[in-house]
Amino acid sequence: VLDEAHTLEGVFGSNFAFLIRRIIAARNHLLQDKAETSPLQCMAATATIKDPDKHLKQLTGLEFSVISHEADGASQHQRIVAHIGCPPGEETQTAKALHARMLDNPRDGTFITFLDSRKGVEGLAMATDDQSSKMEPDEMLGGAGVLPYRAGYGPEDRQVIERRLQSGKLRGIVSTSALELGIDIPHLQVCFNIGVPGTRKAYRQRLGRIGRSGPGAFVVIADPLAFRGYGTSFCEYHEMSVEPSYLYLDNRFMQFAHGRCLALEQESLGASLKTPSRIAWPNGFRDMHAAARPGGNRPPEFDAIANLGADTPHYGYPLRNVGEVNFEIKMHAEGHSIGDVNQLQALRECYPGATYLHLKRAYEVAAWHTNSFESFIRVKSTRPNRATRPRITTWVNAGITPADIQENHIAKSENGFLAECLMQITERVEGYVDRKGDFHSYKDLRQRNPNMQARSRNFRTSGIVLYINKDWFKKKSVKSVFVNRLREVFIREYSVSPQDVGSAASNISIRSLDSGGLSGGCVVIYDETYGSLRLTERLYIEFRHVLDRLLTAIATDSTGDEQELKVVLEKIQNEISTAATVDITPEIIANAPTGYERVYKKGSRVCYQETGQMAVDVEIIQPTIIEGGLMYQVAVMPKPGQRPAKRWVAASKVEPSAVADAWEYAWWNRETETYEEPPEDTDL
Repeated sequence: VLDEAHTLEGVFGSNFAFLIRRIIAARNHLLQDKAETSPLQCMAATATIKDPDKHLKQLTGLEFSVISHEADGASQHQRIVAHIGCPPGEETQTAKALHARMLDNPRDGTFITFLDSRKGVEGLAMATDDQSSKMEPDEMLGGAGVLPYRAGYGPEDRQVIERRLQSGKLRGIVSTSALELGIDIPHLQVCFNIGVPGTRKAYRQRLGRIGRSGPGAFVVIADPLAFRGYGTSFCEYHEMSVEPSYLYLDNRFMQFAHGRCLALEQESLGASLKTPSRIAWPNGFRDMHAAARPGGNRPPEFDAIANLGADTPHYGYPLRNVGEVNFEIKMHAEGHSIGDVNQLQALRECYPGATYLHLKRAYEVAAWHTNSFESFIRVKSTRPNRATRPRITTWVNAGITPADIQENHIAKSENGFLAECLMQITERVEGYVDRKGDFHSYKDLRQRNPNMQARSRNFRTSGIVLYINKDWFKKKSVKSVFVNRLREVFIREYSVSPQDVGSAASNISIRSLDSGGLSGGCVVIYDETYGSLRLTERLYIEFRHVLDRLLTAIATDSTGDEQELKVVLEKIQNEISTAATVDITPEIIANAPTGYERVYKKGSRVCYQETGQMAVDVEIIQPTIIEGGLMYQVAVMPKPGQRPAKRWVAASKVEPSAVADAWEYAWWNRETETYEEPPEDTDL
């Protein structure tokens, strides 16, 4: 039984698609000697999904018959649906006032408030119940009238909160999408939503939390023009159908992880190590399964994923991300875990020195601990009013060469191009800003505390690049506003989770078709998932439609920044209208001359994948050949007061830095082990 089947999409759903096939494979093997084996019966339930039969077939490989909404028999009571307008930035204060009014009137029933920010949920719950910060954790769970709820809590904390909500002992709860589904609380009468829900699916699910056993009210608290900002109105948004669900089963890193799990399951069952038949495996999985089996010919690019899974891949590969480290959050090394975060969340919520909020208590992030055995983040108690926000710099290194372009997705105009291509992303938190607005740089902080180090996330993915070689598009402020608004409209239009897509308007380096490079006049929108789910492919295909939707979102009588953006959008529209798809003929890449290797020059700053996908900045000292394989001696960037640490690393684990001009290739003679030009003129 697959309940809430619409949630099985994106990274989680794509991982689940492999998991259900592995379960079917195990079932088929265990029942193979039975004289009569009934076919697997699978039932799925959801109230918010488009084309459910098609989605579920892709998800499971099985055929489904659909029971329509009109025939489902679910009861529904009258609901008041409203949009309360408030000035931008004051949504939380408005919600706090509404909470206080309900708490003062017991007859108003129980409420739930949705907010799409883990930190925001904690903050609003603290602001609503001012006494909570003075309570111990067990007192907070036992006596507060309003509690927060989000992903990342431990099982015991979640169960206590859920029991109190079910029993009616809580007057209110503030939640992320974690309580969007899977609960049926008869006494919930009012649902507040801060801001416009991220997707229409989320809107329908949250609306469905009330009106289940009696009348209720659903209230959106947002800027009066919030819906217009997405090219629609509140009424139109309410009446729209839900968006399609997305799966991308061609992610090779995801396939390798599940191939490794399948191989271990086959060993445990005493089954053949061949890829099981009679199952609709996604394209390419059989090759990845063969590479993941013991003794398989594993390409070097999967070494980091293999190390992350090690001998316990079922624990090493979380279903909610692809090939990245998960961190437990602890008070000290041997302490009890109070929660967990993935690497993407850690960079934004648990960077060194950050204020991390958990169950209405404030903690300061003291250090990151990563080694071959475990990865955890150590925190300590801090004052409730301490607040920080990260300063993150993003670098993008992409290419529009034949090897980088996805499915020939490139359209050129006289002044630029639009393309879907492969790219490498480096996201680095450089420090944090405190409540007063002062910036604290890790460069300065680590002089006093070695644990205060910049942290990076380095991953390969795909995305779309828009390049326009015009002065009006080279202004950073113009590009930033445009790409941020374009991303917002795209994720709303096609139900893409905001955390799954990132954008950048600066620090972009593009390898071009003529082997040159581009930097100015570029913006990118990319998948945040390691290896890519190609969510942004839809943006390339529907780029004109998304532009039109964004133009609709800007009123004809707009002034100031909105009017400037409208002018820019109209110019971009003109450029795109003349763009035409071009045929990319694969280049013939010459082999390296006999006895030579193309290597990084001495002094190049590159990235070394040390633990899972934790990127470490290193400097190339020299290459060498050890047991037939190319190795580099590198210098690891030292901590304050320490000398650079030197080590030998496999060349396959070294990747170019996304920082422009930080690295360079050169030819290297394998016999003499020296940098030198080959006899013939070879293009680097």
